[in-house]
Order: sequence, then structure tokens, then C-alpha cells
Amino acid sequence: MSKRWIGLAIILLIAVALVFLGWRKWEHGRIYPGTDNAYIGADVTAVASRVPGTLQDVLVEDHQVVHQGQVIAELDPRDFDQAVAKQRANVGAAEAAVALQKAQIAGAEAQVEAARAQVELARSDRERFAALDERGSTAKRRFDQVVAAAKVAEARLEAARKQLAAARAGLAAKEKGLEKARTGLDNALLQRSYCTITAPCDGVVADKTAMTGQITAAGQPLCRIVQISGSHAWIDANFKETQLRRIRVGQPVTFTIDADSGQEFQGHVASLGAGSGAAFSLLPPENATGNWIKVVQRLPVRIALDEEIPPRLLKIGLSCEVTVDTSGLED
Repeated sequence: MSKRWIGLAIILLIAVALVFLGWRKWEHGRIYPGTDNAYIGADVTAVASRVPGTLQDVLVEDHQVVHQGQVIAELDPRDFDQAVAKQRANVGAAEAAVALQKAQIAGAEAQVEAARAQVELARSDRERFAALDERGSTAKRRFDQVVAAAKVAEARLEAARKQLAAARAGLAAKEKGLEKARTGLDNALLQRSYCTITAPCDGVVADKTAMTGQITAAGQPLCRIVQISGSHAWIDANFKETQLRRIRVGQPVTFTIDADSGQEFQGHVASLGAGSGAAFSLLPPENATGNWIKVVQRLPVRIALDEEIPPRLLKIGLSCEVTVDTSGLED
């Protein structure tokens, strides 16, 4: 066999090998779609004051690990302490007003009882003098005086009852005033409690802008807390639209983190995005134009973590390489 044919055979074998390797790579990529356009994400909670004030003390620094309930900062409480003292005074005044009104009710009840006794006595006298008047044993003028006294006693009883009703109505108003004062005190104490700003969750402090002496408004972010635990972290992998045909929620995922030496971690597909990144960009592309050029779109696929990742690697924004195992899906 001439050298020419040997060379052609070698070239043919190399071409066949390259085709075979290309087919194997294409088939592997079809069954195990992957991407290096993937980044770690996590829940990030902004910490802000609920009331305006001056920061008296800031107790955390950037990159510090904090736990839920840990004090982040303290506001100057003097204005709030004055508000609490004022509301306590209002409550005291309202309680005194209620006590005075109850005393007035007790006096009105005593007057009603005295008037009722006078009515019973006047009615008894009227009945006795009425019997004497029928027999002609008493003067007519005297009988008229007894009847008039009975009417006066009944009128005094009715007036005493009205005073008692008014006093009881006044007590209801005073009790509502006391309830309002106590609500005001509770609100003042609640506002005072907001002077202590605590961490809403476990995590790492980031993007701290709070400084001692700074005047802060309600809702103004002081720092952020990145929740680095596995249940609050994930990976957003941006797959090409041509890779999505076989990807389903729940499929196993293998990924590596570029900051590591190549150790593989396990996860699974948690969800597929509702639209491509371009669709939600600040300036979405206008495709209804004459100069349109087709560009392969990418869809974010969220990967949940199935195992604990070392905290040193759970940093939002770190790059990852993700591979989805779709071998369990029938063609």
C-alpha cells in the first residue's frame, strides 16, 4: 500500500474519530445540559429604622456574622422617653377622672336612696291623711299639704335618678378617655422600643451605611443582612433557550463553584423563570424593526441546594458551573 493511501486512511480515521467525539459531546450536552452562566443568590434583608431619629450607637460592622434579635444600632431615645412620660401623665389624669366620676356616682346613688325613702314616707303620710279626710277627722288644708309633699318627694326622686344616669354616662366617657390614654401610652412605649434596632434574621452584614451621629429617616436602610444558610441560598443558572427542551422541575443538578478547587455539590431544579432576561431588562429589545437579528435568549433556572455549602463559598454573585441530569426523561 502506497504512502498516499496510508495518509488518506489516517485522515479518514481522524475525521471519523472527530465526528464520533463531536456526536458524543452533542449527545452528552443534550442529556446533560450545562452552563457556566450561573451565579449564587440568597435572601437579602434590608435593615432600617421604623422611626426617625439620631443614631446613638452602631454595634455592627460590614461582613460581621449576626443572629436574629442581635442589636444592630441604637437611636437617641430622649424624645421618645419624653413622649412616654407625657402619656403616663395622661393615663394618671384619666385614672383620677374615672375615680372621681365613680365617687360622684356613689354620691348620686346615695341621693337616690334618700329620695326613695322620702317618697315612701310621703306616700305613707298621704294614705293615712286620705283615710282621715274621708272621715272628716282632719283639716282639708293639712291633707293638701301632705299630698303636695308626696309629689315633691317623687319629683326629687326622679331628679336624683336623672343625676345618677348622667353620672353613669359620664363614667362611660371617662373610661373611654382612660382607654384612649392607655392606648397612647402603649403606642409611645412601642415607638420607644423601636429605638433599639435588631437583626431580623441570621446572616452576614453587608452594605452598611449607618454611622454614629447620623440622622436617619423611617425606612432608610442602615445595612443589609445576607442570609447565608442553605435554605435561603440558591443558584440562578441562565440556560440557552435551545437547552430547555429537556429541563424539568425536580431534576438533579451537579454544580461547582469557581471559588473552590472544583468540588462538586448537589442540587435540583426548583423552578424555571417566567421570561428571558431580556424581557425584564430596563430597555427590552424592540424586535419589530427592519434591522432585527436573531439572538439566542437565555432563561433563568433556579437551582435549590441539596447539601450544606461551606459558608466561605456561599457569597452572592460567585460564579458557578451547572449541569442538569435529564437522563430520567424519556425522549
